[in-house]
Amino acid sequence: MRLAHLSDLHLYPEGALRPADLLGRRAVGALNLLLMRKRAHSTDVARLAVATVRDLGIDHAIVTGDLTNLALEPEFVLASDVLAPLGGPDRLSIIPGNHDYYTPESIAARRFEGWFGRWVWPTGTGDYPAFKDLPGGIRLILACSAILPWPLCAHGRIGAPQADRIAALAREALGLGRFPVLAIHHYLHVQPSGREITGFLLDKRRVRDLVRTSGIGLVLHGHDHHPHRMDLPGADGRPVPVIGCGSTSLYAPEKGRRGRFNVYDIADGRVTVQPWQVAESGDRFEPLPV
Repeated sequence: MRLAHLSDLHLYPEGALRPADLLGRRAVGALNLLLMRKRAHSTDVARLAVATVRDLGIDHAIVTGDLTNLALEPEFVLASDVLAPLGGPDRLSIIPGNHDYYTPESIAARRFEGWFGRWVWPTGTGDYPAFKDLPGGIRLILACSAILPWPLCAHGRIGAPQADRIAALAREALGLGRFPVLAIHHYLHVQPSGREITGFLLDKRRVRDLVRTSGIGLVLHGHDHHPHRMDLPGADGRPVPVIGCGSTSLYAPEKGRRGRFNVYDIADGRVTVQPWQVAESGDRFEPLPV
């Protein structure tokens, strides 16, 4: 089973932001977008990553959130167009990030679910977590850690009911001889910076304990735009890789920041990781040494 992992696209079409959108929570986010994020993330690089993943013959792809910046309708339109080449729900899964739940209005309208619910729940729109039993004996568990946080923050939360359901799905998968993979937007490590104050997972300890006890074999996350990996002790004594691929759409080579995605080969409970990074020229993705 070959699984591709993309994340944190932060797609923005020119002209999407209107004066009326600057009311409330979007005002500060819009300033951050216009001064920093817009110049760091490239739609062309995101499209190039999607084309590369498609050409690699991946069995399934997962996008771990933050498709948008401000949960604007035109941003979801663009994200849908960029990701379309990866295929339908049998080939692609998508979970929301905090930027896809940016305002109370976007959450109440279930804007993310309206655009991408079919890639979470192939038959209708339900509750989180969702799951898909994939070829190769994989169970992909799709969690939602996106919430409406305090102003100027990007915290997340899984919550006890969702955590209990994730654990039950993982244990059921093991009973069926399947390898449970958890996809979540927020990271489980500790950031050595201000981001740990403003954007951490509020019930991180709960989720880390869940990984240790439920039999989950691999955790994929987003939120941290830098690639990261750590191992947590698993239920059977084997380490559980917890991996963030970094932002896929980044292109600021002058700052040493370039888009990444990962490819995972999963067989017999073992995970092999191959990272890919956009070339400094920005015209192709290249496999990195492992």
